[in-house]
Amino acid sequence: MKKNSITMRVVSLLAVLVLFTGCQLKEKEVHGESSRKEGDVSIFVISDPHLLSSRINDKGNAFERYSVGGDGKNLPYIEEIFSVFMKEVQEKKPDYLLVSGDLTNNGERASHEDLSAYFKILEEQGTEVLVTPGNHDLQNPHARGFLGDKQMKVDTVTPEEFTALYKDFGFQDALYRDEASLSYVYEASEDLWILMMDTNRYSENIKLGYPQAGGILSLSSFQFMRQVLKEAKEKGIEVISASHHNSIIHAQNAVEDYVLDNSEEYVNILKAGGVKLNLTGHIHIQDIQKDPHGSQYFEIASGALSVYPHKYGQLLFGKEEGIRYESVKVPLDTVMTGSRLSEFQTLDAQSKAFFAENSSSRIYHRLITEEGETEEDAKVMAEAVGELNALYFGGDEDQFSEKLLQHPGVQLLLLRENTRTSQYVTRMLTEEGPDDNRLFISLAAED
Repeated sequence: MKKNSITMRVVSLLAVLVLFTGCQLKEKEVHGESSRKEGDVSIFVISDPHLLSSRINDKGNAFERYSVGGDGKNLPYIEEIFSVFMKEVQEKKPDYLLVSGDLTNNGERASHEDLSAYFKILEEQGTEVLVTPGNHDLQNPHARGFLGDKQMKVDTVTPEEFTALYKDFGFQDALYRDEASLSYVYEASEDLWILMMDTNRYSENIKLGYPQAGGILSLSSFQFMRQVLKEAKEKGIEVISASHHNSIIHAQNAVEDYVLDNSEEYVNILKAGGVKLNLTGHIHIQDIQKDPHGSQYFEIASGALSVYPHKYGQLLFGKEEGIRYESVKVPLDTVMTGSRLSEFQTLDAQSKAFFAENSSSRIYHRLITEEGETEEDAKVMAEAVGELNALYFGGDEDQFSEKLLQHPGVQLLLLRENTRTSQYVTRMLTEEGPDDNRLFISLAAED
């Protein structure tokens, strides 16, 4: 592509700037007309869809054992869940769909390919998709398929392959890209930029033999953020950021490997740049937190789309009106499951039972093996925790009923002192903070 002399001077100036600041800032490639929206911007937000392709999963014995031993992701119906969400997007037609990481179960190439095909359909119908990876998505040695009684190793993807597969979903049309990571900034409208930060550690995954769960940002990526935010502030443009890892503590039992190792610097850079909202995921819990130091910086951790109650966020941005957010359940009560009449139930009911049973099983094992409970007490305690978790993971603690609070298992746990499970339940029952499902942020200039 030919460049005029002015463009060449700009490129030269940027090269000098990189040399002296260490900032890895890559200019936007030009691909025709700008795709930015005019006026108010509507954004759907999801995290942790953990799609697993049916092309590498026959749902046999190996998969059944795997799915019930996990962390509550409803993998047996993951494609059905995502298909219903797709219909929501197609019917409501938001301007953007933002996905904050863990797109796939364990970074399987086939799952990435399927998800890219889903996103292409949405873009063809008018919804731009923006993605950033999560800790499961890249160079993952745990990438597996399932065939009969056996798990089988399948191909994962490199960072370069990831950007090639998802080039149409943020990367190719990014305003700027960080050459030190897969971070980029996207011009969503004349008033809004979306800063998508890659916070993952994946360069050592293959050598280590496992995916690193924790997150960190390099000095170069921090410099990329500073320069982007400086330009946005000078132009009077608002910025919403997104990262897979959390920048604020959302749950006391989800700190190590969940909150960025250098979260304080990340938050300080965002606040200095005037950013008021960071979108994240990773913990699988729907939760909203405000900066504990008192600023107007908020973080929304989206509950995992793959985990009951399968929520997504609806966000509306207006330069004058501010930012409005509300979480919404994917309407799985419109889908039936079961192969025999006696087994028929809605996918919503199936998923709630699947999550509660999975949660109860894990708690029961801990109560027996770590906390010395009798089988009788452990059973009733685990049942109670499963019911509590089904609401807690959706940010719906306000729906804890009096009947649930009087559950014998809850009462037994409240009598225990300083056990891991009793402390977890106490935190659930006493947690304070903003509404986890609704948020309004004013963008009006402060006096």
